[in-house]
Amino acid sequence: MTILEFSAAQIGDKISRGELTSAEVTAFFIERIEKHNLDVNAVIDTRFDKALTEAKLADEKREAGTIDGPLHGVPMTIKDAFEVVGLTCDVGYPAFAGRVSQTDAVVVQRLKAAGAIIIGKTNTPLLCADLQSYNDLHGTTNNPYNPAHTPGGSSGGSAAALAAGFTPLEFGSDIGGSIRTPAHFCGLFGHKPTYGIIPARGHVPPVHGALTESALNVVGPMARSVDDIELAFNLTLGLEKTSAAALQLTLPEARATKPKDLRVGLWPGDAYCPVDDEISAGIARAAKTLEEQGATIVDARPDFTLAEHHEVYLMNLAPIIATGFPTAEIEKLAKTVENAAPGDKAANIIQARGALLAHREWLVWHEMKARLGAKWAELFENIDILLAPAAPTPAMPHMQDKPFGEREITVNGIQRPYSDNVVWAGLASLCELPATAVPLGKHSSGLPIGMQIIGPVYGDRTTMAAARMLEQAGFAFVRAEAYG
Repeated sequence: MTILEFSAAQIGDKISRGELTSAEVTAFFIERIEKHNLDVNAVIDTRFDKALTEAKLADEKREAGTIDGPLHGVPMTIKDAFEVVGLTCDVGYPAFAGRVSQTDAVVVQRLKAAGAIIIGKTNTPLLCADLQSYNDLHGTTNNPYNPAHTPGGSSGGSAAALAAGFTPLEFGSDIGGSIRTPAHFCGLFGHKPTYGIIPARGHVPPVHGALTESALNVVGPMARSVDDIELAFNLTLGLEKTSAAALQLTLPEARATKPKDLRVGLWPGDAYCPVDDEISAGIARAAKTLEEQGATIVDARPDFTLAEHHEVYLMNLAPIIATGFPTAEIEKLAKTVENAAPGDKAANIIQARGALLAHREWLVWHEMKARLGAKWAELFENIDILLAPAAPTPAMPHMQDKPFGEREITVNGIQRPYSDNVVWAGLASLCELPATAVPLGKHSSGLPIGMQIIGPVYGDRTTMAAARMLEQAGFAFVRAEAYG
């Protein structure tokens, strides 16, 4: 095996044993970026010289008998949304251009404490608010499996960097599928944690230096293996000092570590938000694989419709997204609501209504969210995991010539609203459930496809354990030929 094929965990182990040096590994990934990034445009800011210096110091520390942690001397890139001392954090927003971070995000602090060396930042959409990664400051990031297609968003640069072999590990964020969708589009693993168990402070948006975290938004690892997902999860898990002084976070162990002990629910498609037939078939194939190894497939669904769930999701999500909207955009949304019929449940109308919610109205929708959470809890009394799509289609072709609300995707030959891309993601996002993205193989288009494994609140170890079962059964990352 070569450095390119090793996991981040393996690289850290080999550096610690003296079988590899941090200097040679760091130089290797820098060379990969310099060679291929022009084609992919995943990495948008770098600190190569400083990283090489830190790699040399890491090697000197190892020779002296000191190992910082399991990522000692391991180079990695990270999503631009995380503040990293000395690098810009502009998330494609011209008003933030050129601003250099003076502090590290909490997860960056924890990764560095484990020995990681940050070599660069990866691209996002404008303010992390799209399922494609492009902006006026840094341009368009391409999918390594087909440059005419997007790697997804908002952690699209993260996914593209992993798939192209620019980094052995990445860290993303997810409020509407921003870890799971890029993982699905690029054939990767990714984990959206239960809300609040990995601190998001230092993530932009909301703003640089914010003391509060955004509701619904979580931060989590992306990688080419479950080993690396679990490693990065464990290294960044935990409350911040103020809360940790009074509270203890102890996640339950996985409900099952072998298929024979696993109860699996399926939601591979729905008329409300149709899914590409090959993705639905891939989910069924994954379930069948688990069943053949002893898992029990349970015919159980939550006691609500996908349409009902999505409306509540949008009414909780839209006020968050609209927080920084300029007055002109708010006035435009108000006009949209004014002209809509009272019973119009189109996604753009629901989003407009949500963006304009008074706090007293939002409280009603927040209660509806809690009631859906109780129904999820009832479901997970009968199953351990739910297999569901991450998004309706494989990676979309780049589409930047129309506003978000006017775009369309093609599902089984039929045009559907672009906003369908967040429907399935909302299943785990609204009620703060954990979800692990798992690759399902190749679509007939040649693009990778994947799915999400949703678990009960705080059931992160269960969804990751199920992902490991599938990885061991052959549902694994396959590198794009152009970057082998």
